[in-house]
Amino acid sequence: QIRSLLYEQGFTIGGARNHLTGEEARTDVFQSQQLAKQMRLELEELLKILRR
Repeated sequence: QIRSLLYEQGFTIGGARNHLTGEEARTDVFQSQQLAKQMRLELEELLKILRR
């Protein structure tokens, strides 16, 4: 992730550090957690269907 911020997105080292520890990082983590929960629920529903 750091390499992507520095080389692909053009962040400075300080900017990358701020990005990873700032509000955006917390938002990214929250969104990832929500996506993972939703995917788990959908997979559990598929498993119920397959067990019938």
